[in-house]
Parts: sequence; structure tokens; C-alpha cells
Amino acid sequence: MTEISRDQLIRGSFVELMKNVGTSIPGHITGFDAATQLAQVQIGIEILTVAGDSATPSVIVEVPVYQPGGKYIVEFEVSPGDEGLVVFSQRTIDSWRETGGVANLSPVRFHDMSDALFFPGFRSAPNAIPAHANNGVRLRNADGTQYVWLKNDGAISLSGLSVDIVTIDPNGLTHNGVNIGSPHTHGGVTPGSGTSGPVTPTP
Repeated sequence: MTEISRDQLIRGSFVELMKNVGTSIPGHITGFDAATQLAQVQIGIEILTVAGDSATPSVIVEVPVYQPGGKYIVEFEVSPGDEGLVVFSQRTIDSWRETGGVANLSPVRFHDMSDALFFPGFRSAPNAIPAHANNGVRLRNADGTQYVWLKNDGAISLSGLSVDIVTIDPNGLTHNGVNIGSPHTHGGVTPGSGTSGPVTPTP
């Protein structure tokens, strides 16, 4: 029989105890309630059972989802399959979730998976953002066809469709490559008879 030192025994016991301590782990959304901003979240890494087998963890319910802001808010769509980071509070969040402020400590739990919060946006390699510009700040949809873009050169670019682009920069307002913000003339039109009014294209 192999003799186990006191140090090995302490280390082994500590490792076993830590297996039940929740800190943070990747996961994804399986359901979301827009009214409460609470989600059902699936942890993205299997667990090891007492028997030594791997298993998929149970879905965690009523998980608050991070929506950045306070008086001003950045609101974004949350959908099943969205990846992110699940973190586990060091104390019970049940009362806080209901009342906010400084909540009662009841029941007493520590780093428990029941006290999860979800931060969307951490992505696995298959779900990396396509065509990431890494230039200023861009609020965009997943495929990049819709965006509001504040570039690091001071320009602001807007796009609803890939062919419908508006850019605002120190040179003026540009739409589809044409500067419509500076003095310019239109060809192929004739003025009306008055000093103001609609213009009529030349046949």
C-alpha cells in the first residue's frame, strides 16, 4: 500500500473540495425572457461524475444577463446559442435579484452554480466575429451589413445595407461615395419659373 504524506492528503482534499466551487466557465443561452432579462444557460464544458464518467451539466435557470449601462443603456438582442461567460457570485443572489440595493443574506450559499450571472460576447473559434474591423467602435449585426461606426480617424459611417452607405467626416456628408454635404450642383435639371419651388429634370 502506497503511503500518502500529510501534504498529499491536504492537497488532494483541497482539490476535491474545489470541484464544487463555482468561479467562472464558458456557456451559452438556451432561453431568454426579454421582460425580466433572465436567461436559461447551458454550461459549455462537461463535468466529471463521482463514477468517473463525463456528463453535460444541467441548465441553470433565472440567470441575470449583462446589459451594459445605468442611466443610459446599450440594449442588444439575446438569442438561444449566444455564447458568453458564466460567473458565479460568492454569495446568494436570490434576494438581490428581487430587491436590488443591499439584500438579505438568505439562504447562505458560497460560489454556488445557483447564483450564476451571464456575460454575452465571449466567443469560441467557430463563432468568431467575421470581418472584425478593429477600428474605433462599431455597433453592428453579425454579418456586418448593418452598422453605426465611429472610426478612430474621426469619421462616422452608417450602413443599413451593403450598398447603402452614409459617411460623416470633416470633408462633409457622403452617400454612396458622393459628397452631398458640400456646395454642389445637379446636372440634367431646369429651374422653375419662380425663385423657389421644385426642379424639373431635363427630358
